[in-house]
Amino acid sequence: MGQFSLALFFWGIEMKNKTKILLIVVMMVAAAVAMFGISESFKAQSSKRADRNTMENIPANNGSGGNDEAGEESTDDYSNAESDELLATVFFASDYQADGRFDEPAVTLRGILAAARENGKVINKVVMCGDYTNDPVLHDYQLSPDESIEEIRAIFAEECRNAHDESENDAVNEVLFVQGNHDAMTGEITPTGLLDCGDYLIYVLNTEEDFPWKQGKMPGCLEKVKRSSGEMKKCFDELIQRGEKRPVFIAGHVPLQFTARTSSRHTTGDNLYSSLIFDVVNDAAKSLDIFYLFGHNHSKGWDCYLGGSCVYKAPGETILIPDFDENMVNTDVYYEEVLNFTYLNAGYVGYYMNCDPDEYGYGDYSAADETLTGIVFEIYPDRVVITRYDTEGPHVLGAAGEADPFRGGIDAGLIPEDKYSRETESPQTIERK
Repeated sequence: MGQFSLALFFWGIEMKNKTKILLIVVMMVAAAVAMFGISESFKAQSSKRADRNTMENIPANNGSGGNDEAGEESTDDYSNAESDELLATVFFASDYQADGRFDEPAVTLRGILAAARENGKVINKVVMCGDYTNDPVLHDYQLSPDESIEEIRAIFAEECRNAHDESENDAVNEVLFVQGNHDAMTGEITPTGLLDCGDYLIYVLNTEEDFPWKQGKMPGCLEKVKRSSGEMKKCFDELIQRGEKRPVFIAGHVPLQFTARTSSRHTTGDNLYSSLIFDVVNDAAKSLDIFYLFGHNHSKGWDCYLGGSCVYKAPGETILIPDFDENMVNTDVYYEEVLNFTYLNAGYVGYYMNCDPDEYGYGDYSAADETLTGIVFEIYPDRVVITRYDTEGPHVLGAAGEADPFRGGIDAGLIPEDKYSRETESPQTIERK
């Protein structure tokens, strides 16, 4: 560089041309600047390569809470920070049916929603678990639910304005309606099957064609339950195979547990074949976070041994399941199983115990708990928090069990006292798998 510049300088003197001398000086300055730029660029590129090589040798942080280079546990707990994020709040209730001894269902439902709102709950999804009409005779899928459904939609639009989902996907509409035993299958009822709701899944289990009532009395029910349990198993197997981790809510109407309504002391064998559904759900719940919700048994106290209107059992608790063979129309036999999933009723908003004080000549009687309620689920990345609400605020999630009072206690002794449920306060937390 120095020799080249000097040669140019002397050449310019010999030419004795001031213009050329000025041009040469400009060329020298430009050459010096260019050489300096190339040198600095090389240094910068070398530095970037070194930085990139260093980063490539650092193990990725996979959120597993590994140790730092000093061998001490990292103070950055990303999982705990994320666990405080509320992903969704879902409301469940059932049996929107009028009865003269109770307020109108609309009044009760509004009161429950108001109590939840005052307790800080912001509901963004609603599931109703069947029975939107009430008739002493027409209760075999015969009455249209549409008028009540329209009223229910209006209530939620007013009381939970945030619940409106602007999505164009009809499968995640803000209110889902399950078919009960009173309800005709209209277009307002959500079809049986799995719905993807973003941060959680809902499996709708309707009554008439999938999990009926009067299973022992009505022909064809065993075949229906076998088919629907097979479809449910196929669905859950696929979820397990793909490693599904989101909560799965089964929204049904008919319960799974043994009650007097299943037994020979009555005539319907109401949920005689429930073991076919239970076995599928309990097996899948070894891998999936499943919550089974039902309605239906609000009448006559048949669930008193489980808490009356407030039934709740957590994973690890025991449940009584009807035992049957294909020649039975009802059964007094049950077996005890340990739950792998959370089992509870959705909360009745119409009535509990449809027995008038003088019905059957036995006078007035009460059940373990006759409170009308709804359930709120709050879904977090690591847990699900469950709270039952009545019109005054949080209510016990599960009431203490006692003897069935139906018809003066004709079911006494059918279920021994050591099988009665314990009281469970709200809220309860279920840790996610």
